[in-house]
Amino acid sequence: MAGSVLVGRVVKPQGIRGELKIQVYSRDPENIRAYSKITLVDPASRAARAYEVEGARAQGRAAFLQLAGVAARNEAAALVGHELWVLKEEFPPLGPDEYYWHEMQGALVVCDDGRELGEVSSLFETSAHDVLVVTGQGHEYLIPIRAGFVRWQDDAKRTLIVSPPPGLLDLND
Repeated sequence: MAGSVLVGRVVKPQGIRGELKIQVYSRDPENIRAYSKITLVDPASRAARAYEVEGARAQGRAAFLQLAGVAARNEAAALVGHELWVLKEEFPPLGPDEYYWHEMQGALVVCDDGRELGEVSSLFETSAHDVLVVTGQGHEYLIPIRAGFVRWQDDAKRTLIVSPPPGLLDLND
């Protein structure tokens, strides 16, 4: 799915009119309201089908979608387990010091002193901040994404420059 990002999964039908309950992978389930088109992908067969979004709402950590052509509970039930993919162009604009995780995946991570740590293999969220998981050179480093630690992102080269506090990298040696 070139140009698309996995943003959630259909968990169950909601009501009798074909609405879908979505487990969103975004920090803010309200982002679901920005999408006008989505693609649902069957994880078993990898078959994909595009849909127009007729309605979207968020409630707590979940989101709900009403899709064109899905008008009954049994139609919605057939989509349970499908992955929800969205074109990057559909994403809401970022504010200052905000980023999308998919843009950091696979980026080269280099310390401000020139030491190459490896690549971003994953990210995860904590209640305090997001964390980069950097793997390379036989190590795995956990680097908090905080002002002063991740200082610069070079999008053209897909490189992150980090300035970890003293001792942080030693925890993994």
